This record gives sequence, C-alpha cells and structure tokens, in this order.
Amino acid sequence: MTEFEIKPYKAKHGLEMLRRVKVDFLEAEKFCKDAEESGRAFSIFNGELVCCAGISHKMDGIGIAWALYPLNIGSYHIDPRIARDKIGELMKRFNYRRIEATVREDFQVGHSYMRYLGFKVEGLMKCYEPDGTDAFLYARTEVAYAKRS
Repeated sequence: MTEFEIKPYKAKHGLEMLRRVKVDFLEAEKFCKDAEESGRAFSIFNGELVCCAGISHKMDGIGIAWALYPLNIGSYHIDPRIARDKIGELMKRFNYRRIEATVREDFQVGHSYMRYLGFKVEGLMKCYEPDGTDAFLYARTEVAYAKRS
C-alpha cells in the first residue's frame, strides 16, 4: 500500500496542480498565495504531489472547502479518512461550525466522497457551473460531524 504524507500547503503546490489539469483563472496566483498564508490548507504527497485541499474563510464560523486534484485522482487510492480527519482538525483549529462545498450534478464519485467526509446535501443550485451544469450545495457542521464519529 502506498504511503501518503500530509505536508503544509504551499502556493507552488496549488499552481502546479492547476498547471497539470490545465485550469487557468484570473486570480490563481493570489488564491494560491492566500491559501498558503491562511494556514487552512494541506497537500498530499506519495513521493510527488498528489493533491491539495483546504478551507477558504467565508465569514465567522463558516468556510468553503476546496480541492485541486488530477482527473485520475482515484488511481492513487488515497484513504478518504485522511481528508475527513484533516477537515475536522481545521474546523476545530479555526473555530468553524460549518464548511460548505459544491459538487457538479454529473460528478457521482464526488457526491459519494462528500457524504463520506461528513457533508450533507442541502440543495440544488441551477446553472451554477461555468458551463451551465447544475451543482449541489453540501455542508458539514460540527453537529453532523460529532454524530458521525
């Protein structure tokens, strides 16, 4: 079984993931730098960078989960408990009572993964994605996480 190492997130990790998946957005460098400075993000390695994830601050007690990963992320067989536990740790450390995330309606693996991470679906957002695809809003709250443990 592959050993994975969690390391503090660095802006260069996010920029590398964006380059790999050929995603470009206007404020990529700023987003990646802000994520590093916030301390609310982490990177997963297996000798090389596999993925990055974190929480962006929305308002007091509420954050937005994000992740940067290659399209073949499933081939790495990362134990989802790594992300589940790290999200719980960040929620406690930064005093978040609620973390939100969105998942494209047509991304079934993403929906399963969000439920495993302790998120509950809250609603459908019509035409949310840049290409007009609908997305679901998920949230994980301290109460939901406490009941899952």
